[in-house]
Amino acid sequence: MKIVITGATGYIGARLSKYLADKGHEIVAVCYSSITDVDQWAEKFQKIIRGDIREQKIIYQIANENADAVIHLVSLDHFASEKDLHLVSQINVLPTWNLLRECTKAGLKKFIFFSTVNVYGNLGNATLVNEDHPVKTGNTYGLTHYLSENICNHYNRNSNTHVISARLSNSYGAPIFPENNCWWLVINDLCKSAYQNKRIKLLSDGSPQRDFIHGNDLCKAVELLLNTDDKNNENSIYHVSSGKTYTILELAGKIKSIFNDRYSENIPISTSKEHEVIDFNIFSRNQRYTIDNSKLRDIGFEPLWDLDKGVNELFDYMENLYGT
Repeated sequence: MKIVITGATGYIGARLSKYLADKGHEIVAVCYSSITDVDQWAEKFQKIIRGDIREQKIIYQIANENADAVIHLVSLDHFASEKDLHLVSQINVLPTWNLLRECTKAGLKKFIFFSTVNVYGNLGNATLVNEDHPVKTGNTYGLTHYLSENICNHYNRNSNTHVISARLSNSYGAPIFPENNCWWLVINDLCKSAYQNKRIKLLSDGSPQRDFIHGNDLCKAVELLLNTDDKNNENSIYHVSSGKTYTILELAGKIKSIFNDRYSENIPISTSKEHEVIDFNIFSRNQRYTIDNSKLRDIGFEPLWDLDKGVNELFDYMENLYGT
C-alpha cells in the first residue's frame, strides 16, 4: 500500500512512518523539519516531501501522489494551540480541509485524521466513554480537532473516500528523534524527572485520570484502520486507546517501583502542595471512566504494551541518551 504521512518527523509520525515502512508499505513522508537528514530513518521511504502543509503547492503534491491512503498528523500541541488563533486555524483545521478537497477529487481511497479525546472536555462523572459520547470541548486544542472531525465527516458522506477520525487518548514511549517534542507528555515527563532528578513532583494531587497507549500499540491500531473497509457514511470515528484508566498517582507509584527495581534507589514523590506521597492508592475507590476501544477491538486490535514494558523502554532510551 502506498501511504502519505504528514508530520512524518513528529513524535507520532516518526514512529508510525518507520513502523509501516518496516511492514512493507511504500511511504511518502511529508516533513517540515530537517530531521529527515538522518539516513537510517529516511532511507526506508519511497519519497520525502519537504515543505509546509499550509502551502497549497504541498497540498497539490500530496494529492498527485496517487496514494492509497493519507494519514494526517500535523497539529500544534495543547500549549501552542492556545497562543495564536490565526496560527491554530492555519495548522489544526485548514490543512485537513485542503487535503480532503484535493485528495477526494484525485480518487483517494482512505484518509485517516488524528483527532483527540480532548473533544470530550472534562469527563466528570462519565464511566464508559464510547465514540457516541457527547462532545463538550474545553480548550482550543479539542475545539480545532473537532472542527476537523466535522470536515472529515462531510467528505466521508459526500465522496468515495473512506475518511476516519482516530480519537487518540494519551500516547507515550521513547521518541525516534531527540528533537521530538514529547517530554511534556505525562509518562515521558515523569520518567525523565525520575531519571534525571531522582524525584517526581506532580502538578496536582494525583487524582486526575488518564488512558495511556504506547506508541507501538498506536501503530498497530493505524495498521488495522488502513485495512478496514467498513465505510459508514454518517461518521467513521474510532477511539485509539488502551481501554485502561490510571490516576496520575497510580502512574507515579508504578514509575517509582520500576525505577527502584532497575536502579535500587527509592525516589521520593510529592504532590503540587509539596506533600510527600506514601499511599499511592488513595484514589483507587474514586469512580473512573474508561475510553471504550471496543470498536477498534472489533477489527482485531489488542494492546500488547503494558505500563511496565513501556516505562522500561523509556528508561532504556534515557540510559542510551544520557548514560547511567
